[in-house]
Amino acid sequence: MLDAGPHPPMGSAIATTQAVVLRSDLHDRLLDTALARFPTKTFGYLLAEESRFEPVDFVIFDENIRNDSGWRPRFEAYGEYFVRHSDAGFVATAEEAWAVHQEIARRGLAEVAVFHTHQRHAANFSRIDYELHLRMFESLWHLIVSLRNPCYPRLRAFDVTSSGVRELPLIVGDHDASR
Repeated sequence: MLDAGPHPPMGSAIATTQAVVLRSDLHDRLLDTALARFPTKTFGYLLAEESRFEPVDFVIFDENIRNDSGWRPRFEAYGEYFVRHSDAGFVATAEEAWAVHQEIARRGLAEVAVFHTHQRHAANFSRIDYELHLRMFESLWHLIVSLRNPCYPRLRAFDVTSSGVRELPLIVGDHDASR
């Protein structure tokens, strides 16, 4: 059985300690979208024009095939939690992923981060988050949005590399991350 322990390796040889800046309007739109969909898992990409640490927009996936016959056993192999909570985890369809990537390109933007919501947990980066992130997103950072208490959402950003995970400073507001 795969280990879905609570924490991935916290390495010291991480790519950056650059701060992530979420403009207030982007932060608010992202939370409004996630809260409107709650308790459905929300996941997608943060997008940027230039700076990888200053996203300007986001896209979400509507379909989650986590419970399809090809994926459910993979998640349940991580342990009893994933058996009991069929809404834990996310997988987009290939067709929707293709459409989302086409839309991103059409808009002249690039995906700079993956984000997803946690319904029952704090905004921690778990071992399964780490393993699945590394399989799919080698160059993107990751934003976790905890809706454990929907009245008080919590966001945390993480730089993820094969060396480990480091939390990135997260600034909400109109701030220049290069300063």
